[in-house]
Amino acid sequence: MLLLFTAVLLSAGLRPIVDRLNKRMPFGAAVGVAFGVMIIALAAVGFVLVQPLGAELVKLIQAVPSYASSLQNQLVVAQRYLKNDQVARQFASVFANSAGIAINTIGPHILGGPRLVAGAIGDSLLIVLLAIGWMLSSDELERFALSLIPPGVRNDWRDAFADIGARLSAYVQGVVLNGAVVGVAMGASLALLGVPYALLLGFIAAIFQAIPMVGAVISGPIVLVVVLATSGWVKMLIALAIFVVVQVIDQNALSPIIFGQRVQISFLLIILATVVGGTLLGIGGAFLAVPAAAVLQVLVVRIVAPAIRRANSSRPTVE
Repeated sequence: MLLLFTAVLLSAGLRPIVDRLNKRMPFGAAVGVAFGVMIIALAAVGFVLVQPLGAELVKLIQAVPSYASSLQNQLVVAQRYLKNDQVARQFASVFANSAGIAINTIGPHILGGPRLVAGAIGDSLLIVLLAIGWMLSSDELERFALSLIPPGVRNDWRDAFADIGARLSAYVQGVVLNGAVVGVAMGASLALLGVPYALLLGFIAAIFQAIPMVGAVISGPIVLVVVLATSGWVKMLIALAIFVVVQVIDQNALSPIIFGQRVQISFLLIILATVVGGTLLGIGGAFLAVPAAAVLQVLVVRIVAPAIRRANSSRPTVE
């Protein structure tokens, strides 16, 4: 189900492009061109990034024992200075706990090695095939679903389907753009700082940026622990400042501009959906929770709430 919903999101993200192409060519050809261009673009990006990312990841995994020893020495040095500072010790404890949670979350997946790569490739191919199938059949499925709905509320459901498609498309495009901006900002900043594995750390920040709220909590400790282990406390504190500034700018300026009023999900709903999705299905559930909440919000606002209002207004008043 996670793969299917991811495929639906991918299809929604490409739908505006397919609709533009459909004005000049048949719908099937437009779908083929859109997905073909996407696959070629991803292959080009993969050709450019996968080799250096893989090299950095392998190098990092091989150096984990030495970096673990370095990290331990750094923490021992810090304890000497934080012995009489209760607030600083509490901050260090929270930082260590967050780093441990983050590493425990993604560590088993990273250490999966070839099995992880093979599984990711297989899942990606399946998602693309499901997305193509959904794109080709979604209009027919929508017409069939509308034919089962009473004529009196059929237009409401048609508007709801259109609103869902628009919001999912805006969400996918916003997530890609937002993650790219944050990843480039973090990777470039760390590279200028002279931190090893800057490309890999920027990629991690970009990927987890797709998970609202929780993504920064996961990627932040990972980035900071690697910087601390490889470059020491001074560069780690500078990296912490850079990470905080990037996140503040993203949350208060970048995300509102990118997502704007097109997604229209309340802050409370984002928190609840992310917590529930992450609790039930892990990282994948947290990633898909917000678009699922957007779908649910549209159905409640456009279908459920008007139906309840009509039912209440039709009830006779009792004197």
